[in-house]
Amino acid sequence: MDHYAGRRRGCRNLTDPQRELADRLAVRAELLRAEADRDGEGLSIRDAIALAAVQLGLHTPAEA
Repeated sequence: MDHYAGRRRGCRNLTDPQRELADRLAVRAELLRAEADRDGEGLSIRDAIALAAVQLGLHTPAEA
């Protein structure tokens, strides 16, 4: 069985918190692209990731 099955390329060396952040970033970027496509504007993956990173940086994690 492939140990890295289901992971994106380049994620092998990430720590668990880094991998979680990368996953959150990818999900947010895909949502932004889908929303832009609905509006007829379109959004490149590069721009979507940059915007997602800014948005995630503006949100503070909830206190546990």
